[in-house]
Amino acid sequence: MTANKPIEAQSMLEAILQSAVGAIITIDPKGTVQTVNPATVRLFGYTEAEMIGQNVKMLMPGPHRARHDGYLAHHMATGERKIIGIGRDVEGQRKDGSLFPMHLSVSAFEVQGKHFFAGIVHDLSARSRLEVEVSRQSALFQAVFDHVPEPLVITDVNRQILLINPAANRVFGYAGEELIGQNTTVLYEAQADYERVGYDFENLMTEQSEGRKALPVRFRRKSGEAFPGQLIGAVIRSSNGQSSGVLGLVRDMTSEQKQEGARLKAQRMEAIGQLTGGVAHDFNNLLTIITGNLELLEDYVSDPRGADNLKRAQGAAEAGARLTSRLLTFARRRRLEPQTVDLNEQVRAMLELLTRTLGENIQLSTRLAYDLWKTRIDQSEIESAILNLAINARDAMPNGGKLVIETSNVVLDDAIAFSDGAVAPGNYVRMSVSDTGTGMTEDVLRRAFEPFFTTKPTGRGTGLGLSTIYGFVKQSNGNVMIYSEPGQGTTVNIYLPQYATDGNSSEAKLEDASTQVMPSETVLVVEDNPDVRAVAVGRLKRLGYKVVEVENAVDAIQQLDGGLAVDAVFSDVVMPGGQSGFDLARWIASYRPRLAVLLTSGFSEDVMPGSDADHLQVLRKPYTQKELELGLRGAIDAKRSTS
Repeated sequence: MTANKPIEAQSMLEAILQSAVGAIITIDPKGTVQTVNPATVRLFGYTEAEMIGQNVKMLMPGPHRARHDGYLAHHMATGERKIIGIGRDVEGQRKDGSLFPMHLSVSAFEVQGKHFFAGIVHDLSARSRLEVEVSRQSALFQAVFDHVPEPLVITDVNRQILLINPAANRVFGYAGEELIGQNTTVLYEAQADYERVGYDFENLMTEQSEGRKALPVRFRRKSGEAFPGQLIGAVIRSSNGQSSGVLGLVRDMTSEQKQEGARLKAQRMEAIGQLTGGVAHDFNNLLTIITGNLELLEDYVSDPRGADNLKRAQGAAEAGARLTSRLLTFARRRRLEPQTVDLNEQVRAMLELLTRTLGENIQLSTRLAYDLWKTRIDQSEIESAILNLAINARDAMPNGGKLVIETSNVVLDDAIAFSDGAVAPGNYVRMSVSDTGTGMTEDVLRRAFEPFFTTKPTGRGTGLGLSTIYGFVKQSNGNVMIYSEPGQGTTVNIYLPQYATDGNSSEAKLEDASTQVMPSETVLVVEDNPDVRAVAVGRLKRLGYKVVEVENAVDAIQQLDGGLAVDAVFSDVVMPGGQSGFDLARWIASYRPRLAVLLTSGFSEDVMPGSDADHLQVLRKPYTQKELELGLRGAIDAKRSTS
C-alpha cells in the first residue's frame, strides 16, 4: 500500500488539474507553455497542441505582451517577487482576438532543479458585465434622481435624511447638503403631521406589502413659509425583505390648490350667474306688467295728487328695470350691441364727466397708447364700466388722491392666469384704472366680483358695479384682473380682445432685439410672493440667466452691500419690510450705479408712492416671457452702453 501512495497522489493531482474551473498554465523561464488544463482550452479557444511549446504571450494583448518576457528575466536575475504570489486583474486575448478581463495569480516552483511558473486564471467577464450593469443602473438612477421635477427625500428607519435631489432643495429653500443628516421634522409645519406620517410608515415597515402610501401634509420651507403638499412614500427593503428606510416623493400642491380655487370660483360665479339671471328674468316680466299697467292708468287718473303718485311709481319701476338689466349683464344674459370701439376716444369723451364726478380733491390723469388696437364691444357698457370704476376709486379716496386711466396693447400667452382660470392667448386691449385709495384685503378681493357684495355703508352702493363689469367683459370674451393691497391702492385691468377688420388686421409683434444671454449673467430676483417669485425664477433660468433670489428689498440691499455680484436686479415694487422697489432702485443708483434695474408691478407707475422722480422701466403684471426677455435685456444693455 505504501508503494502506491505516490501514484495515487499523482493521479489526484492530474484529476484536479483536469477538473479545475480556473485555467492553469505552466511555463518555463523563457515563457514557453509547458502544460495547460482543459479550462485553459475552453477559456482561450486554442487547442492544447496549439499552445504547448508556444510563448505564453500569445494569450496576452499588446501592452502586457511586450513587457512579459522582461518580468520573467528580471525575476530570474534578481529573485524579486514582484510578479510572484500577487494576484492582479489584467486582460487576456482569445484565439479570435477578443479581449476579456481576467484575474491572474502567478507562483514559481522547481522540478528536478529547473525553474517553472504556474499561472492560475479566472475569467472576470461575468463580474465585469455585472459591474457595467451596476454602473449603468447607478448612473440611470442618479440621472432620474437629479432631474425629477418633484422633491425626492431618502431617509433611514430613524427618519434621518440620507439623500435629497435638487428639486427638494429648490422647493424647501435649502442649499447643497444642508438637509443631509437632519431629521425630517424640519420639513413639516406642525409636529402633529410629523408624528402622523411617522406612525403610518412605521406600520408599513412592519407589513410585508409593497409599502406605499400617499398622505396630505402641510410642509414648511426654510424661510418658515408653510405650503400644502402630498407625501408619496415607499418603504425601501433589502434583499431579505428587511426595511431599511423610506423614499419619499413630495408634491407641492400650492399651484393645484390655486387652480382648484379658480375652478371652484368660476363654478360659483357661474352658479350665482344662473340664479341671478333667472331671478332677474322673472322680475323683468313682473316689471313689464307693472310698468304697462301704470302707463294705462295715466288715462284714468286726473287728480294731480294721483298723477304724482303714479309718476313716482313709474320712476321706481324704471329703477327696478335698470337694476335687473345690470343683473342680466352679470349673468351674461343681456343682449349686447357690440360695435368697433377705440377705447382712447371713449376715455377722452368721458373726461369732463369724470372730473365732475370725482371732485376737486382727486387728481385725474390718463396714459393712452397712441397706436391702440380697436376692440368690438358694447359702447354703453364700457362707458358704464369706466364710470363705475371711477366712482369706486373716489369712494376709496375720501381724503383725495390720484386716479389714472391707462390703455395699452398686450399679448397674453397661456401662462397668464386669472383668478377664474386662464384667458385665451392672443392680442388684447388693456384698460387699467388705478387709484391711491385704501386698497382691498385678500378676503375682499376674493369676493369682489360677486353681485351684492360691497364694503360700502348701507345706502352707498348695491354691490353690482364690479359684478356688472365682470359679466360684460366675460361676455365680450375678455377678462378682468384686480391688483390691490391694503393702504397701497387698487388697479383694475380690463382685457378686451383686439378686433381686426379684414382691411386692417394687425399681428402682435414684439420688437426684434438682440436677447443673447452671456453665460455668466446673473439676475437678483426680489419678490415677496413665493409663487410669483418661483415663476419669475423659472422664466429667467429658461432664458439662460443664473438667478439669486431674495424676499424683499431689505435683504436685497444687504446682499448687494456685501458684494453680491449680479448683472441686473428684477424687483417687485410693493413689498413688506419698509422698503419698496423704488427705494431699492435709488439705493442701487447711489451705491451700485453700474447695475441694471427692471421693476415690475400690477399698479400704474403714476399712483405708486415714490415713483415721480424715478425714470425706470416698470414691467406691468401680468407679463409674458417675451416681455420679460426684452425688458431685462434692454435694461442690461442700456446700463452697459452708458457705463
